[in-house]
Amino acid sequence: MNLAYQLFYATAVALGVAYLAFPARVHAFGYEFLRGSSSEGSGESAAPVWLYRGIGALLVFIGVTGLV
Repeated sequence: MNLAYQLFYATAVALGVAYLAFPARVHAFGYEFLRGSSSEGSGESAAPVWLYRGIGALLVFIGVTGLV
């Protein structure tokens, strides 16, 4: 396996673990369109946090299957 591929898959696993372990912190620095507009109110929604956990699980899956 090429070193570049190994680096890519290891990075995917690291990002996935970060998304799974700290979804709220990732959400604070995440994509603007996932946060919604400021006119929607100050109530926090759990949907983006679960979305980040799903992205994290997908990244971990991709990384682990690529490294095996």
